[in-house]
This record gives sequence, C-alpha cells and structure tokens, in this order.
Amino acid sequence: MDVKLLIVDDEKGITDSLGRYFKLMDYDVAISNNPVKALEMICQDNYMVVLSDIMMPGMSGIELLKEIKKYNGMIQVIMMTGVITIDNVLACLSNGANECFLKPLDDLGVIKQAVDDSVSKLNKWERLIKSMVSRKD
Repeated sequence: MDVKLLIVDDEKGITDSLGRYFKLMDYDVAISNNPVKALEMICQDNYMVVLSDIMMPGMSGIELLKEIKKYNGMIQVIMMTGVITIDNVLACLSNGANECFLKPLDDLGVIKQAVDDSVSKLNKWERLIKSMVSRKD
C-alpha cells in the first residue's frame, strides 16, 4: 500500500523538514501551512495519515482533527504541539487522534514509528474488509 501522508503546520520550517524526512523514507508526502487548505486537500485526495500541529491560526489542529474524522473516520491523525496541556491531550484522544507529540521534534524516528503504526492499522482493516468481501462472493 502506497502511503499518502499530509503534514500540516503553520511553521514552514517544520513542514519542509518533516516533508523531506518522510520523502526520504519513501512516503508520498504533501505539505500545507494552512489548516483550511489542508482540509480541502484531504477532501480532494486520498490521504491515509495526517500529521498536524495543534496551535494554528484560522483553524486549530483539534478543529481540523474533528473535521477529518467527520469526513473519513479511517484517516489516521497524529498531532504535535509546542504547548501541551491536559485539555489538548484529552481533546486529541477524545476526537480520535492516534498520538500527540511535543515539539521540538528531537527524535523523528519516534514520529516515523507512529506513522508506521498508523499504516499498519490501516493495512489490518484493509485485509479484514477484503476477507469479508471475498467470503460474500
């Protein structure tokens, strides 16, 4: 399964560095510095995993998370923030985020593992659905 990853952060340096890193890891990567534009991209393309900042102008990452899950609950969302609070963590968990990481992102391997785990989860669901469909036939 080719993995389409969307990285959303209002800080261009973060999207650029994460984008380069995941492209080197053979992911199909798109970036957006605008959460409203990112939501439009999600509705136009088949992103499987979204890595999003929480604190952004125009639309918070929590609001983006809610909209993504309304649009397609199977999209895996990983959150990151420079300001972590109990409210943010609870909002991430209660709205279906897979993980939440604190910036600065010193260990990109941990972020990659979270993305890989999200992809594994999607692969598991895909196999289950294919199995169910083949049993019907």
